[in-house]
Amino acid sequence: MFLSFEQAKIRLMYLEKRLEKLPKGKVTERVEHGKKRELVWIRTYPYAPSYNRRYYYTTKEPGISLMTKVVESSRIETEIQEIIERLRTSRDEVRCVSRIKRRNEPVTMNRKFFDELKKTEDSNPYPKTNPVEYNGILFRSKGEMLIAQKLDELGLEYSYESRLNIGRDVYPDFSVYIPEIDKVFFIEFMGGFGNSEYNMSSGNKFSDYANYGYINGRDIIFICETDVNKADVELLEAQINALIMANTEVRKKTS
Repeated sequence: MFLSFEQAKIRLMYLEKRLEKLPKGKVTERVEHGKKRELVWIRTYPYAPSYNRRYYYTTKEPGISLMTKVVESSRIETEIQEIIERLRTSRDEVRCVSRIKRRNEPVTMNRKFFDELKKTEDSNPYPKTNPVEYNGILFRSKGEMLIAQKLDELGLEYSYESRLNIGRDVYPDFSVYIPEIDKVFFIEFMGGFGNSEYNMSSGNKFSDYANYGYINGRDIIFICETDVNKADVELLEAQINALIMANTEVRKKTS
């Protein structure tokens, strides 16, 4: 979605108001009696120290509802950072946007960057429990396999689960190269939504990418599905076209 400068400011104010109504917290784990238990902690007031936080189990209310709100809060924070990044790269005046903060800038995502990623292809140490084979690669799920098939159909070169450092090592499901604009982007397939542990790790991943400077829709595409709502891989081509347009617009403004 492309927003004018004025629209972006309005959207930013709307998101900040929504964020104010959501609890500040985090989904975490704690070992009790030798077993890991997932909890969500909530600040009793802004920037509360650890002894002024309330902890709830995510397996029962109110922990289930609070976990949903905390994940939503993380998503909104990510979108706020994305809007701020777009405003920063705009030629329009941005002094009125008080929340702009300096963040890490990603490396130049060109062919050289892609070739370096290819050297660490399929290096994720996390075990594959039910792999699906396609074109000589063991994918973690049928959803990932369908994405790979779609990328092959589009004639796009990709690397599967290459190592990327964003302050810590992560392994994007797909690193894809678009020769027409000499650009690499990532695809993350979130196929486990609905599982509390998966939701926690995914929320952290959203934030880590955004905090390092990678922008959703420009540098990365997230594809999410649950047991009920399956991802529509056929939409991927439209998402990639939108990403190409977004990068073209940024280059016009910064050239």
